Amino acid sequence: MGFEIENRFIALEKVVNRACAKNLDEEQASYLCKLGSVLICGNLERCVEIVVTSRLSRSPPQVASFLKSYFKKGTNYDCEAICNLLFKFDTEWGRRLETSLTDSVKSSISSCYAVRNSVAHGGGQSLGPTILRQYFDASFVLVAELEKSVTAN
Repeated sequence: MGFEIENRFIALEKVVNRACAKNLDEEQASYLCKLGSVLICGNLERCVEIVVTSRLSRSPPQVASFLKSYFKKGTNYDCEAICNLLFKFDTEWGRRLETSLTDSVKSSISSCYAVRNSVAHGGGQSLGPTILRQYFDASFVLVAELEKSVTAN
């Protein structure tokens, strides 16, 4: 895993660990878990951008310009959306990622986005520390598989 991505996961894990701390009252834990879901999704979106732009860094300037504008608009990067993005660049990248992801990872990422979107739009959906940890772990696996998919020969 690249240095920038590794540092992002280290910082994110601190929030997840704090949300999982045994000494929190229920309300504090709830707020930290909601925040954690938002941060997991944001981290995933940024990691997708980092991996793709790094892989295509030697492309013509037009590609860099396109990527910069593409990633500005923000997207809910569940597993299907990431695979679809990879298929646009290289069908082998998309195929590798698609076949490497378990149903558990796919489900966790989709569920994390559901919580994040609910929180962001004033909904009441919440999650507990155990589920937050599951979402964090799934996002880590997804980014690791993404990196492997675009760098394999």
